[in-house]
Amino acid sequence: MRPIHDTLDWNLLRTFIVIVQEESVSRAAVRLYLSQPAVSLSLKRLEERLGQKLIERDSHHFRVTQAGQLVYREAVDIYANVARLAASVGESDPEVAGHVSLAFITGIQCAFLDSVLATFHRQYPQITFEIEDMSSQEVQHALSQRQSALGICLSQTCPETLNSQVLARQRYRLYCGRSHRLFGRDNLPMDELHREPYVSFGSEQLDGVLSPLAVFRAQHGLQGAVVGQSSRLQEIERMVMAGWGIGCMPEHLVARDVADGQLWPLPPYAGVADIDLHVMWHREGRNNVAETTFIDFFLNAMAKVPMEDRLTTGIAQPEPGASSSQAPDPQALQSPDAHSLPSPHAPSNGPVAPPPPWDD
Repeated sequence: MRPIHDTLDWNLLRTFIVIVQEESVSRAAVRLYLSQPAVSLSLKRLEERLGQKLIERDSHHFRVTQAGQLVYREAVDIYANVARLAASVGESDPEVAGHVSLAFITGIQCAFLDSVLATFHRQYPQITFEIEDMSSQEVQHALSQRQSALGICLSQTCPETLNSQVLARQRYRLYCGRSHRLFGRDNLPMDELHREPYVSFGSEQLDGVLSPLAVFRAQHGLQGAVVGQSSRLQEIERMVMAGWGIGCMPEHLVARDVADGQLWPLPPYAGVADIDLHVMWHREGRNNVAETTFIDFFLNAMAKVPMEDRLTTGIAQPEPGASSSQAPDPQALQSPDAHSLPSPHAPSNGPVAPPPPWDD
């Protein structure tokens, strides 16, 4: 029998990548401009060829199996290697140009995002960007109205018109400032917090994007009066440091202030809640070439860095001063061309930050 690498149709891998990214055979069919039966048949052929169940799905759930996750990672690597080959023989197009509009919630701090923007700009210097600062609700509206190509926001649910993947997960804890009566005290019981004045985010409501924090307060009987409120973390931290009350903030972003003795962690010491930061884009394409190129690059880069590492770890960067032959080509995270790895959207005929993300 001929080895699998001699007989496997690479188009099956290309289709599988899109199915995983869309978390749906039907949505993958729309993105690939194929019929749903054709995409289902491609998935079946790939599973039969590999002798493994790659996706478990029915009308109620969609799950990528352990084998499917492995195949997805390897498939992305395959196309990254093809991209590197294309660049080495001069087939890449560094002159891809155009404009990309992004919608971010205020002050996202994420090493992965920073490294993607830096690497992409080096690879495509002719592409320009506009980044709008919005609330989570406004981000989703801008994406639904196609005013932005890609957005990053907090969300408890994803609108039907959008695709969503978890970009990063942040853990939040309660803190007080130096002048607070609880500062410096260890092993506090939760009872000590029940009547403490509280500093709250505006969206810290049962129907808001920070609803887990509201649920925690209700479940643990934190009934202190709300003495301050803001949609921005720097203002929440300012009020907590001023001693107005206790407040819940992202653990990794205030670690330096804790080390400097400006903030003190309070119970529960395992943390209050984990809040997911989502990257979203429209289910139906119609993007220009620049937007398509960026979204492809972003999603493929996400496959390279585990979700739990993205707050503090970026994609691989070349050494300063290294030549292109010595350093990894950033193109390795981008599909070789518009046909080798399908974009989240079909291209149209158009021309070829410090505080964390909190908002109302």
